[in-house]
Amino acid sequence: MPEAPSVLYAVQDAVATISFNRPHRHNALDNAATALFAELLANARDDRDVRVIILRGEGPSFCSGRDTASLGQRAEGVSHFDHLSDSLRRKLTFLDIQKPIIAAIQGYAIGGGFETALKCDIRVAAENAKLSLPEIEWGIMTDSGGSVITAELAGPSRAKYLLMTGETIGARQALDWGLVDFVTIPAELDALALSIARKIAAQPPINVALAKQLVDGLNGDAIRRGIRNEMVALTALYGTEDYREARAARRENRRPEYKGR
Repeated sequence: MPEAPSVLYAVQDAVATISFNRPHRHNALDNAATALFAELLANARDDRDVRVIILRGEGPSFCSGRDTASLGQRAEGVSHFDHLSDSLRRKLTFLDIQKPIIAAIQGYAIGGGFETALKCDIRVAAENAKLSLPEIEWGIMTDSGGSVITAELAGPSRAKYLLMTGETIGARQALDWGLVDFVTIPAELDALALSIARKIAAQPPINVALAKQLVDGLNGDAIRRGIRNEMVALTALYGTEDYREARAARRENRRPEYKGR
């Protein structure tokens, strides 16, 4: 029996549903899953029959970000800067999609998984959602807009707190902070996301696209600039002793000893 795709795709009633499908890894994305996600997102963007996109996860979680087994992996001869530049192009392409994107978040939305949800237009969370930006614990930082989008939605102080501590927050706290828009019980998460998607899909598509553009125009340039700045910062962090110490400490199951260099 062939292995199921790492990302699933379905279209019904003008709504494209893209589902991360690595439940055994809490939908952490390896290189293959990342590439397939980008391909399916482009399919939804280019399909004239699709008016709204839903992102969700199979199994207990939405997406736990980059698969830690793939962290630091690069094709031979590819620099950190080149790798991050390719990643930057994918992230900016996501922001340029004119169709509304709804994130249906349950369980873990960690690191890049949380940042993927943050880049969506509307976020619906189950009561069991757990959200965090734990990159600092790996000696790195966000690279998908986590800093700037969190600051826009929750305010600078709360963004700094999440980025500097890596702490996990629940759905209700995320709602209070403006990081998600609706909270429901897990059993009703998909139905609520689909209900919102269908309401939007029933509206004139050009009007919907313009509404998205007008709102995104308020801070869109700042978000893009922030993502580019994150890439530069991350490129620098890859060269620090503290980054190497963070990785070594995790491998050796010990507390890291940071030197600030």
